Amino acid sequence: MKCFAFDLGKVLFDFDYNIALKKIESRVETSSQEIIHQLFFNDFAKDFEKGLIGAREFYEKFKNAFKLSATYEEFIENWCDIFSLNTDVVGLVERLSYVYPVYLISNINELHFEYLHKKYPDVFSLFNGLILSYKAKSLKPEKEIYQLLRKISGHKYEDIIYVDDRPDLICEAKQLNLACINFTGFGELLSALNSHNIAIPTEEEKNILKSLKDKIKKHKRTLIVGIGNINKSDDGLGIYLTEKIKDTTNLKTISAGSAVENYLGKIEKEKPELVIFADCASNPTQTFGCFTPDNIKDLSLHLTHDGSLSLVVEYLQNINCSDILFLAINGFNFSLGNNLSKPAERELQILGNFFAKHFSKERP
Repeated sequence: MKCFAFDLGKVLFDFDYNIALKKIESRVETSSQEIIHQLFFNDFAKDFEKGLIGAREFYEKFKNAFKLSATYEEFIENWCDIFSLNTDVVGLVERLSYVYPVYLISNINELHFEYLHKKYPDVFSLFNGLILSYKAKSLKPEKEIYQLLRKISGHKYEDIIYVDDRPDLICEAKQLNLACINFTGFGELLSALNSHNIAIPTEEEKNILKSLKDKIKKHKRTLIVGIGNINKSDDGLGIYLTEKIKDTTNLKTISAGSAVENYLGKIEKEKPELVIFADCASNPTQTFGCFTPDNIKDLSLHLTHDGSLSLVVEYLQNINCSDILFLAINGFNFSLGNNLSKPAERELQILGNFFAKHFSKERP
């Protein structure tokens, strides 16, 4: 499975130091242009971003260098209020986070991070881990901060897709063999992800995955039963899914082929609180979806094995065995053979990664 590492400044958030300098221009004896030059070309804030000095020490340094007359509290307020949210990128990160591990890796100082974390807690909650320069005591492009990313994520460099707006940082990261994307805009980012063969959930798919995750979390024992015929291309999607996740998740799985009624004993023996039947469907309005036995009759899903399923569901309901869900995965090609269609491969990638991420054997 791939994982993602996103930069913060100019990717997740835009920022402009001129906003802060405009507010304090009457309180300093140095021009804004000179301060900007010191910040970006003379690494004035490098020791602060690297965590070598604290917030008040940096204030004193700024105050002395530029003859600032503002108080510490006034400085913090102006220094931090320079950011604006890049909603398109954050929305993309949210969708990706349901399928892939996502990390934040940023050259950032203590004041900016605490300000943003307090103002946008939901944004930072999307990430599986935060690699921050002031805590790592290392700045991009130093190897140490990327080594920390590799350690925290548990991924090899070549499996990490790293997104940053600075070409110089991208160039250095490529030397470590990270899969790099130079961020120049949202549309270009989507194109680059497609070139990496990344299956990105739509907003509708994200909501389906969220509901499925919440449903499974409510039960202690979940059993996923894959149904299908792997000799008829996409008709085998349910089987391919259970085979894909059986060794990577803490969920019980059964690959029942196309005769699920023959597995009633095995299903009952597992004593599941929730049974999810994963089956291929022919539904032109949706790629995949989750349905209960009550609402599935009203939907034109055309589950390829609904005749057998009806008997199985009736049996399980009669013995009050468990809660039941149908995971209907849309199929496109049902010809003889075992080659999945491209759309079906995409669905399988999304669903397989979703289960592996949220219900990994390594998770408690």
